[in-house]
Amino acid sequence: MADMLLVNGKVRTCDPEGPSAAAVAIRDGRIVAVGDIATARSALPGAAEVDLGGATVIPGLIDPHNHMLATGQMLGEMSLYDVRSIGELQDRVRDAIDGVPAGTWITGRGWDETLLAEGRMPTRHDLDAVAPDHPVMLQRVWNKLVVNSCALRTIGIDASTPDPRSDVNYAGGFDREPDGHPTGIFRDRAKSLVLDGMPHPSGDDLVEALGRACRAYNAVGITTIVDPGLQPEQIDAYHRAAEQDVLTVRSDLLMAAWGFVPAADEPVLEARISGMRDLRAKDSALARLAGVKLLPDGGVGDRTARLLEPYEGEPDNYGVWAIPEAELPDRIRWVHDQGWAMDIHTCGDAAQQVSVRAFAEAQEANSNPDLRHRVHHAYLPTPDTLERMARHRIPAVISTPFIRSLGESFVQSLGPVRADQMMPFRTYLDHGVPLAGSSDSTVADFNPWVGMATAMTRETVTGRVLGADQVLTATEALALYTSGAAFAMGRESDLGRIANGLRADLVVIDADPFGGDVSPEEMMDTKPVGVMLDGQWVFGG
Repeated sequence: MADMLLVNGKVRTCDPEGPSAAAVAIRDGRIVAVGDIATARSALPGAAEVDLGGATVIPGLIDPHNHMLATGQMLGEMSLYDVRSIGELQDRVRDAIDGVPAGTWITGRGWDETLLAEGRMPTRHDLDAVAPDHPVMLQRVWNKLVVNSCALRTIGIDASTPDPRSDVNYAGGFDREPDGHPTGIFRDRAKSLVLDGMPHPSGDDLVEALGRACRAYNAVGITTIVDPGLQPEQIDAYHRAAEQDVLTVRSDLLMAAWGFVPAADEPVLEARISGMRDLRAKDSALARLAGVKLLPDGGVGDRTARLLEPYEGEPDNYGVWAIPEAELPDRIRWVHDQGWAMDIHTCGDAAQQVSVRAFAEAQEANSNPDLRHRVHHAYLPTPDTLERMARHRIPAVISTPFIRSLGESFVQSLGPVRADQMMPFRTYLDHGVPLAGSSDSTVADFNPWVGMATAMTRETVTGRVLGADQVLTATEALALYTSGAAFAMGRESDLGRIANGLRADLVVIDADPFGGDVSPEEMMDTKPVGVMLDGQWVFGG
């Protein structure tokens, strides 16, 4: 790996000790000097120089909650995120089956009924009208899917199929027509009735999907992610991708645990987690097993997030617990005592409050500062939650682009007043809570520039502003995906800043959206011209 100098640039370091520079010196994949050109040249005399010509350099972008493997699979499917009517959805399906042999599965993802002109979910009949002879499965942005009649026949689901057991947490179900036949809509854990009956990808398919995702991620400046909620075979795919030099995004991997696995798998979770250290033998600089994900509640848009106050227009609906409330603190303490960091999905304020209290109590009883427990989504922190998160330095990993893509569903579910209070960026920062941004792709766009722009405007896709007092500056938005994200991962000594000793994960852009006034539109349209991982160009350069 040759020594290298990047010179004549605008270097935005995200390091408060030296926020800007003109040059960076790199040796063996690490940064060895940051400053003016003379400083860089004196650190590595005779090193090859790359003249940036005034371009801007920022740290490699980090998404600390991103389902990259699933995104790689999605990139080979039909995208429905921009569909705004059932007719448009039907057109996409019609195009997808063109020339494809009957009986071949057609899959896609991204529809959201709150953004459809009809204001309802699609049904099997909508899909049957355009695809009677192909099994079709289309995932919602989150927590539901729809299939057509051909898919139901292929899997063997009909009016005689029993409903999921009501005594299983977060069991969900499927909607039925008056005669008992499924409408095609499946929700929560009942989605597995469909997904388990579909063809499963091979290990090679998973590695291929990771390569597809890495290329897309590098192109927008992402150099590091955390993929939360993986099964053992998916973790193995990451290790294989690293061994085969397919992986060009540094990946921390979190094992799926309670609430995020099929109910039938929950009895084996303690044994699985106890054996995680054996899997670390395959870890590398690019793929490492880093912790555990739990999911104690659902989502706001589909009214399953567990709340302290009921949903708009449903005085008896407070959402659900995917992990029983009384059981959750014990699960958290057990994983903590096993020595693993946790990333916990908390959309509702009740779920966030219980999780944060349990984190604090676990650290107070058995201190382990190396474990960077955090909550993601973290929509509605209570005053007690804010105080505990600040005192124990518990990061909030905010799904920044959700405001844009899911904001209208938040208003429908919570009403405009509570929707304005969701994801309070400024409040978190003012209280001293560590803050990071993420996409939770596949739920929202993985492009971090979309997330940064959304943090600056808090606009939904309709232009509605949710919580105007919570907007961030461009520099603050960048910190969400650099220094803030590195801290949330527990890797602030290695990533997230341009500073001596840190990894040379860098992004070069031909504009400087952080040097003064910049519109959110300009931020969203930012495109890297070069991306470096460990001192090697993985895009452009």
